[in-house]
Amino acid sequence: MWVICSETLAKDPPSEAEIRQGEEFRSRHAKVRFYADENFPGLATEILRSMGARVITVQEANLRRHPDANHAAYALRNGYVLITCDRDYLDDRRFPLVHCPATVVFEFGSCTPAEIRAAFRCLRPMFRIPQFYDKWIKIDASRESWTESARFLNGTTSRTRYRFH
Repeated sequence: MWVICSETLAKDPPSEAEIRQGEEFRSRHAKVRFYADENFPGLATEILRSMGARVITVQEANLRRHPDANHAAYALRNGYVLITCDRDYLDDRRFPLVHCPATVVFEFGSCTPAEIRAAFRCLRPMFRIPQFYDKWIKIDASRESWTESARFLNGTTSRTRYRFH
C-alpha cells in the first residue's frame, strides 16, 4: 500500500521529544555524506553536489573495480550513505540491513537532469536530519516513488512505500 506523506504526518505527528531531538541535530549543522559507487552517474553526482551534499566517489576513494561488499564496508566504516544504481544492494541475503550502511538505489530512467532531481526527492529527510540515516535503512528510489526498508534498535523492521502526486 502506498503512503501519502502529508496524510501520514497528519495522522501521526512527531512528539515534542522527537521535534526537540531533530532541532538539536539541526543546530549542530551536520551534513549528510554520500559515497557514490561505480554505477552512479557523474551527472547525478554533480547535481547532488550542487544541492549542497558532500559526495565522495569511488574514484576519489581509490576503490575502482572493487566488489560491492567492499563499497558497502567502506561506506559503513566511514559513516557514508551509499548511493548507487546497482540493484544488487537490495538483496537482503547479500546485504542484510543489520550489516549495511544506509543505502539508496536509484532508477533515473533516461538520466535527464529533471529525472535525477525527481528521484532525489527521497533524500530530503537525510538533508534535514542526517544523524537518523547512518545505517540500517535501504531506499529503492525512482522518479515518482520510493520504498524504504528500515531496521530499528528494538530489532523490528518495516517497509514503507512513498509516492508523490
